[in-house]
Amino acid sequence: MGLTHLLTTQSPCEVVFTSADAFPEPGAAIDVLLVEDTLERDVPERAVWGASAPDVVVVRADATPDQVLRQVYAALARRAPLAAGDRAPAGLSPREEQVLRFIASGMTHGQVARRIGISQHTVDTYVKRVRSKFGIGNKAELTRVALGLQPQ
Repeated sequence: MGLTHLLTTQSPCEVVFTSADAFPEPGAAIDVLLVEDTLERDVPERAVWGASAPDVVVVRADATPDQVLRQVYAALARRAPLAAGDRAPAGLSPREEQVLRFIASGMTHGQVARRIGISQHTVDTYVKRVRSKFGIGNKAELTRVALGLQPQ
């Protein structure tokens, strides 16, 4: 119940299936599957799901709401990277917002660079611009800004 409330009020997610001990049927239209860490080994293989395989987010029982939301946003970003034509809020360019979301999900600058096909130096530049625009200095503050962005 707590995760359902968190996801429906603090993320762009629509909860379509809940269960304490079962998984949705393969083929169900699910983008992100949240599972408790004790059930991780029981998640059906990607091959069973086929092309409709969801991103699996493993949630520990002691995870904070912010940690869960960061994991969910990271999964959403992997499934639907920000398109060049999308409008970014708060004066951010679409690419700055995309980089910010990846950094907030825990990726290093190098991982972000490889993921979106730009140099690490360019990622550094985008991060510097975001920090300048918001007057922030560390990754924790970057993450707070990213969590405050409008859903994609």
